[in-house]
Amino acid sequence: MKKMDEENRFLSLLKEAQVVAVYCNQWGDTGKGKFSDYFSEWADIIARGTGGNNAGHTVVVGGKQRIFHLLPAGIAYDSLGKINILGKGMVIDPKVLVEEIDDVKRDGINCEHLMVSRDAHVIMDYHINLDKARNQSQKNSGIGSTGRGVGPCYSDKIARRGVRIFEFLNENLLKDKIEVAKNFYPGQEINAEKIIRETRGYADRIRPYVKDTDLELQELLRRGKKLLIEGAQGLLLSIEHGTYPYVTSSDCSLNGMASGVGVSAKKIDVALGILKFPFMTRVGGGPFPTELGGVKSEKYCSEDGHGEENELKVYGKDNILGMINSKDSFEQGVGIRLATEEYGATTGRPRRIGWVDAVSAKYAVGINGPLLVLTKADAIAGAKEFKICYGYKNKDGKTISNFSSDCDFLRNVEPEYKTYEGYGDISKIRKFSELPNSLKDAIKDLEEFTGGHVVIVSVGAERDATIIR
Repeated sequence: MKKMDEENRFLSLLKEAQVVAVYCNQWGDTGKGKFSDYFSEWADIIARGTGGNNAGHTVVVGGKQRIFHLLPAGIAYDSLGKINILGKGMVIDPKVLVEEIDDVKRDGINCEHLMVSRDAHVIMDYHINLDKARNQSQKNSGIGSTGRGVGPCYSDKIARRGVRIFEFLNENLLKDKIEVAKNFYPGQEINAEKIIRETRGYADRIRPYVKDTDLELQELLRRGKKLLIEGAQGLLLSIEHGTYPYVTSSDCSLNGMASGVGVSAKKIDVALGILKFPFMTRVGGGPFPTELGGVKSEKYCSEDGHGEENELKVYGKDNILGMINSKDSFEQGVGIRLATEEYGATTGRPRRIGWVDAVSAKYAVGINGPLLVLTKADAIAGAKEFKICYGYKNKDGKTISNFSSDCDFLRNVEPEYKTYEGYGDISKIRKFSELPNSLKDAIKDLEEFTGGHVVIVSVGAERDATIIR
């Protein structure tokens, strides 16, 4: 009976939807993986259209944690005939793709229904070398690149000299492209014959998956198949809408991810924007008005040697709750990070911690739409209080209630908070009405301020730890 009630609530949310999108309304790392997996059970097709292996989507399937960097989370349902698509808006490292395919095959996932867009761009070794040479780390206010060649690959795409998948598979076309690249990577020894020889095996491995995915997807939709579009990164990292230049190289807004898989955003029936709540995170450099510990935290997280293992050694496992309730905001941030295991799935870097910024959430709702999913609501059980930012105070003492992607503006404001009473363990709750009053009050305030509507609250990593409102 309980399962039937859950299924009824699930179906009532989807109604007559054919296309659903799941994406992040913050700086990424909000738990998209869980909900990509959650809605993959409903979908016939799961498609991703932005970013590359700079993403890391964590999914818990059957009690086992999986981290996908390129493959959509729906690949776990390949045996059920569900089609997974890497869209034309992505940039793909063939070596990483082959490794990830091999990895899931070892777990019995055969990738028989995987499709890779012929028009997606290829990350070449010279892109990776350039990315690393630039040392775009978070140090010294750096952007915080993952060093995987994603940025240089997108740069070549925009400059109209990139290598697309179908060109990568054709050695004559690939040679021509590599010869052109020599003019733009003068600091590297680029040998076309050597590159072709070294990548031939990867080309042969991905060839069976390569399709004109735009045509394939349009035909599948005409036949009534249901599509889940899986986002990567987050709106505040979008090249179009984010805190430029501290952004990623693709447009991870609702419009960008739809375009990246080859459909119009108008086709999306249910668009679900995820917010980590009541705390939020950021990886890499850039402004973060609600960051606990402020500049000290940003600098600390940019330095080497502050991964999870190191922080546990320094601060201890038994002191985490005490740190969460510390009066020192930097220490409080470390405590929340340890309690919630907020370390990059791709890089292992410590994520910067802050209270939820409802001002930026209102901005995201305006761009992406009103439906919201809250994640990690269970993660700070035992905290005496939590805060939500509903305004910024500028240096003139004026309160501002609208977000700006201007980094100078964001670095020179102070958050104005409303404080709420903390709560205990909510991981077993499955009805919205049974959530603590303070959490429900915060959700109500968030909705009124942003114009959004919270339809799902996640209270744990497992798919059944989900409240559909």
